[in-house]
Amino acid sequence: MAQRERGTEAVIHTARLSHNLKQFKQLHQGPVITVVKADAYGHGLAVAVNHLHETDAFAVATMDEALAVRALSPDKRIILLEGVFNQHELSLSIQHQLDVVVHQHYQIALLNQSSATEQLDVWLKLDTGMNRLGFDPVDTEQLITQLNAAKPVRQIRLMSHFASSDDPSCPQTQTQQTSNEWLKSLGYEYSLSNTGAILNNLSDRQEWARVGIGLYGISPLPNQSGSDFGLQPVMELSAKLIATKTIAAGARVGYGGTYEAASDMKIGIVGIGYADGYPWTQHQSQVLIHGTLVPVIGRVSMDMLAINLQEVPTARTGDRVLLWGNGLPIEQVAADMRLIPYTLPCGITKRVNFHVIQ
Repeated sequence: MAQRERGTEAVIHTARLSHNLKQFKQLHQGPVITVVKADAYGHGLAVAVNHLHETDAFAVATMDEALAVRALSPDKRIILLEGVFNQHELSLSIQHQLDVVVHQHYQIALLNQSSATEQLDVWLKLDTGMNRLGFDPVDTEQLITQLNAAKPVRQIRLMSHFASSDDPSCPQTQTQQTSNEWLKSLGYEYSLSNTGAILNNLSDRQEWARVGIGLYGISPLPNQSGSDFGLQPVMELSAKLIATKTIAAGARVGYGGTYEAASDMKIGIVGIGYADGYPWTQHQSQVLIHGTLVPVIGRVSMDMLAINLQEVPTARTGDRVLLWGNGLPIEQVAADMRLIPYTLPCGITKRVNFHVIQ
């Protein structure tokens, strides 16, 4: 008798990761920064770093992430996107030769107060309209003067961030582009574009463009998947049917009985739920089984979800069910759920078995 197992698994395709970086190097002729924060968007930090040898730099959000990348990559430039928060982090940044983003006056003060004899590179973050991190661009030249006076500063680069790079025609993006043109004229190296900006042809060959979600084969642009740009999905999430049954017309499925069978029907129970990272939302998506897309029905539970098997009468316990991947783009799953695609791979939990293949 075949061994039974829950079979909840995320397969990570490293060859696709390398392929996607090559695609972005074709789309953007300048240096590329690969963003590997949040455990490489849920794909595994070590896996990503060890298969992105052609990148020009890595970018992370936290000091712990930066040190983990440095241990894996002794020579690549590593950019700490939120910068440092205290003298200890500044000392670590100098020791491990991290680039730090400066977006607040207290970070300039930390540089001025440092007794370090070695130097590092800084990226001056300017807020051109996102209203998150960064200084007012009108103060740029004054801030550059202050940074040049700080002894630990070796080289200054400029950085900003598009708020709506998925829509190049919107007024906000147009305004930011105008601000960015002025920043470019100052003569410093700069990083302005993210994945959406690259895919919408907003980047130029002079800049250090940042590739985040697109690196993993996922498009941030509405109504477009990564495959539209020659990208390949790095993660495939699947689980197995752990039960099947036939229910009568009028029977209700799951917590709250939110789904009612219109007729006698076959359903399946899949061994994955929100504790594994498949979200509970008010809007359900589909899964792929035996090459057929079938709907998720009822509420997603902590450990399980139910699917309609009417179109797949031969399905049986132990069959594998694809939650997203080839044949079922993660962008479509996210759109069905009224979520942004970023949340899906980042939400995968430790209960899911990761399997890395080329």
